[in-house]
Amino acid sequence: MDDLLHGQEEAVYGDKAYADEGKRKDFEERGVKWCVSKKAARGQKLSKKDKQRNSRMSQTRARGEHLYHVVKCIFGYRKVRHRGIIKNAAQQFTLFGLANLYLVRRKLLQQTA
Repeated sequence: MDDLLHGQEEAVYGDKAYADEGKRKDFEERGVKWCVSKKAARGQKLSKKDKQRNSRMSQTRARGEHLYHVVKCIFGYRKVRHRGIIKNAAQQFTLFGLANLYLVRRKLLQQTA
C-alpha cells in the first residue's frame, strides 16, 4: 500500500484487505483520514455501527471502481500491450477520461436536448 501513496493524501480509502491497526495509527498521526473498512475479529460479527460505516466507505470507493468496470469490461481494455511507458500512460489517461464521459453521458444528453 505504501508504494501507491505519494505522501500528500488527505484520506486513504480501501477495502478490508488493507485493514491494519498499525497503519491506521500512523496515518491518523500524520493527519490523514483513515477510510478503510473495518474487519471483524475471527469468530465475531461486526456491530451495526461498523457495518454502516463500512457501507459509507464502500459507496465512496465504488464511484472510483465504476471507471475500471467501464475501461475493462465495456471498452475491453484488459491487457496492456507494451508500447513504452509514455504511450501506455497517454492511452490510459484517454481511456479513463472517456470513461468519465461515458458515466455521465445521460446527463450530458439531457442538457443538450
